[in-house]
Amino acid sequence: MATNEHGTSDSSDQIDLDRLIGELETDAARRRAEPAYPHDADARLHFELARRAPNPPDATDVTEFIAQVQELAGADVSSPLAVGDGATGSRRRHRQAAAQQLQRLEGRVTALGLATAAALSAVVGRLEQLEGRVRNLEPLGEDTAVSSLAPEDDDALTWWRARLAETLPRGERVLYAQSQAEEVVAELRAEGIDAYGITSTGSRHRPGPDVRSGDLLAHLTAVADDGLGAVVLVGVPDAMSPLSIRPLVGALGRVAHTVVVISEAPWWWRLRLGAVHADLAPGRPLDPDTWLHAFHGVAMAGTAEYDPTGQSYRVVVRARE
Repeated sequence: MATNEHGTSDSSDQIDLDRLIGELETDAARRRAEPAYPHDADARLHFELARRAPNPPDATDVTEFIAQVQELAGADVSSPLAVGDGATGSRRRHRQAAAQQLQRLEGRVTALGLATAAALSAVVGRLEQLEGRVRNLEPLGEDTAVSSLAPEDDDALTWWRARLAETLPRGERVLYAQSQAEEVVAELRAEGIDAYGITSTGSRHRPGPDVRSGDLLAHLTAVADDGLGAVVLVGVPDAMSPLSIRPLVGALGRVAHTVVVISEAPWWWRLRLGAVHADLAPGRPLDPDTWLHAFHGVAMAGTAEYDPTGQSYRVVVRARE
């Protein structure tokens, strides 16, 4: 940045804060999308910021602050300074003492303002958290149903939806399960992919033959060896457990040459649901490395990548030649 002869920045060369913030957010998203980025880094950062935030002043600090203001308000600073006069010299010392008091007071006012802002921010953030928990703990009404599964999030599919067809083979049967099955299967078929879907959510009476209702693993058991060109899993991984991944991966390795897994990142899933819902959920998203490790056991290998926000990922594995 250019500076003038006084060492200050010229108004004609000001920093574009919006652009700077955008660049920082882009870089942060890129770092979050890296596979080596710790899934709990954001939580640790929020904890550390809260721990280092200035403590709000207590009642004794405010009382002392008011007493200093009242003391300075009564100081005699109206008379001019004169050299050699004992009385005016005494007033000079009083004014010097008052100036020092004012400097200390300025620092306390600044600290008080920062502490107040930090306290208000903490209160607002805590209030939002409590409101979210209260909504989850509200008593059930006549029209309220209890769901055994965690709330679904279709945002994991949003980023990858337009890029889904690029990973799928042409001229072979493709199975899609299960999030937004009707819409996604229709889009894939419109792009010339021989796709059909299966879902365990919603109504069992669906128009047309493209989407079936049923259990994914039971359906895969009925498929012949190498009977599918690819299988796409979206939504299914959000209810996984260590006991369910092995039979699912085994069935996928038997029936398909390519498998695509799209899922929420575990850290984002837990942050979105909250600690209580996440701990009580029947299953949870797996880390992409866990999928790659599991498919390695059925002679399939591939890659994993995150979206720019780091909130979802895609794993693509193929059978080894």
